[in-house]
Amino acid sequence: MAQPGSLSSHYDVVLAGGGIIGLSTALFLRQQGLSVAVLDKGAFGYEQSSRNWGWVRTINQAMEELPLAVASRPLWQQWAQEGQFGYTRCGLLSLAQDKEEWAGLETWLKNARTLGFDARELGKSEIHTLFPQSKGTWAGALYSPGDGRAEPDLAMQFLAKKAQAAGVVLIPDTAVKSIDLQGGKAHGFVTENGLITGSALVVAAGIWSRWLCKTVGITLPQLKVTASVLRTKPLEGGPEPIIASTRFSMRRRQDGGYNIAQRNSSVTHVTPDSIRFMKSFLPNFLKQKKLLSVRLDSTFLKEWQQEKQFGPNAANPFENFRTCDPEPDRKTLARTMARVREDMPAFANAQIAGMWAGVIDVMPDALPVLSDVARYPGLYLATGFSAHGFGIGPASGQLMANLITGTKDTLGKEHFTLARFGCNGEKA
Repeated sequence: MAQPGSLSSHYDVVLAGGGIIGLSTALFLRQQGLSVAVLDKGAFGYEQSSRNWGWVRTINQAMEELPLAVASRPLWQQWAQEGQFGYTRCGLLSLAQDKEEWAGLETWLKNARTLGFDARELGKSEIHTLFPQSKGTWAGALYSPGDGRAEPDLAMQFLAKKAQAAGVVLIPDTAVKSIDLQGGKAHGFVTENGLITGSALVVAAGIWSRWLCKTVGITLPQLKVTASVLRTKPLEGGPEPIIASTRFSMRRRQDGGYNIAQRNSSVTHVTPDSIRFMKSFLPNFLKQKKLLSVRLDSTFLKEWQQEKQFGPNAANPFENFRTCDPEPDRKTLARTMARVREDMPAFANAQIAGMWAGVIDVMPDALPVLSDVARYPGLYLATGFSAHGFGIGPASGQLMANLITGTKDTLGKEHFTLARFGCNGEKA
């Protein structure tokens, strides 16, 4: 792994952001024979890529993303043969509490089947067979036996080692301050340790992508959402499949404990960007408002003051944000754990081992941006995965690599363009 201050002069592709998307893209680029470097302001995979729920799922993916989810399955399976990071095909059980939720799952499955997807509907007796621990009464469920789970922190350690073994240069603790342009084309990244140049540049910086794009006047309509998770100490008698519901969600951990969260408890804070992009986000927010809480607090003023430091000819102090480590929503997690204990006697005496939170980069339509930037040839974006990035990360990286190299297999890239938002004068 390269150290800060040891930057080479030039690579075929340089990526800003060492999460699952950045590392996956770098790996597939390297496999196509390109020289590749990945920069991160801190440790690789430390932020959302290692803080997510650890689901490798297909159920309830947007139809546009479902091909990426399906294509990621064999890649996860291949990687699991190369390293130990807790990956297993345990299946995912998506439960409906009432008729309204069940109708939504049925509609999703009807649409998914047009793409050849093989999840199946379960009746009450079948739910009990797969989930005998639950005392609850469920209106219906979908089950996908091919879905799986992994330990995100271990997966990121594996992926970083795999990329490095393939010849990707990893440069940690090196904040990218701005994008450098020459002659209207992408030229390099200006870092706290100097300029590093590339024939192509990829911004894969998660929640920081918005401000990094701003350094060259590119508008990326991206907001932040915070989600909290707890983990239990190891216990006997819990469910084997991933359990997804609006009451609680959980997956078994490699250590025998469980990650537990509440799907409809994410928080977004009102910020200047919330006002700026309200028109773009409002339609999807109204559809998903049961899944999100909106809070108005000091975050608005804090971000208003911070964003003035970023942009063309500004200081762009990304080195001040080495880690994003928000406080978890302990009250919500306590309520969620109470529901789990109420529903499953096996968890009556479960001990909480820890809590944490992560900040998710979200787009107006909850689909990622996997795209070139028309205004600046050689500049690409891979961001805005809206809480779906871990499971679809491998195929998303493959898509990005193919997009950069001009390979035909790009798995529906037309759905993920920056131009679809019309924020930078492009035609969608």
